[in-house]
Amino acid sequence: MNAALAEGAEFRPGQVTGIMRDANGTTATGVEVDGGIVEADAVAIAMGPWSLLAAQWMSLPAVYGQRSPSIVYDTGTDAPADALFLEYEENGSAVSIEVFPRADGSTHITALSDIAPLPLDPAAVTPDHDAIARLQTMSERLSPLFRSERIIARQACFRPVTQDGLPLIGKVPQSEGLYVATGHNVWGILNAPATGEAMAQLIAEGATRNVDISPFDPARLAPLDPSLLQAR
Repeated sequence: MNAALAEGAEFRPGQVTGIMRDANGTTATGVEVDGGIVEADAVAIAMGPWSLLAAQWMSLPAVYGQRSPSIVYDTGTDAPADALFLEYEENGSAVSIEVFPRADGSTHITALSDIAPLPLDPAAVTPDHDAIARLQTMSERLSPLFRSERIIARQACFRPVTQDGLPLIGKVPQSEGLYVATGHNVWGILNAPATGEAMAQLIAEGATRNVDISPFDPARLAPLDPSLLQAR
């Protein structure tokens, strides 16, 4: 964000409530934000599992949210800068666990997942207490660095998942000036740089030069019926 701002980007916090279109209704011209209008040459939907909400305004396949707990530890300079993808044996079965040391001296550990309702407000996402307890036990068995007094945060996130497991990257069907980049599941942190580069090229130049995004074309999946998003 800071790098984008340094290059002249403007950060406009607010809730998007609709897409502005031209007189023909085929080309996006901006977004409605908190009752106002932000004009734009292109609009990119990149809201993780909350990209589902954009199906109210455009032809988009469904994006589902899968909840995963995580614990952040204060490890300082004690943890080497190597991400670990491990198989942890628990009650005779293997559980995938991921360990991500960060440049700020913290280490992020995540494993397990469950199905839970996606809150409309991302700030309302909370972890399952039992899942956090299991993850803490697993973490403490991995290394003495992961002690309870070093815990900075117990949290959860919702990972965006599509029907066929592949992300949605490209132009939104039946519209001009609309783009989407979401649905990376657990690989968003790995694929975000390549996705961002491909999206920038697609929007600015009309095609990608370095990455073939045709397998991720949103048109490959049926669009979600917007009526399914109505409050019940």
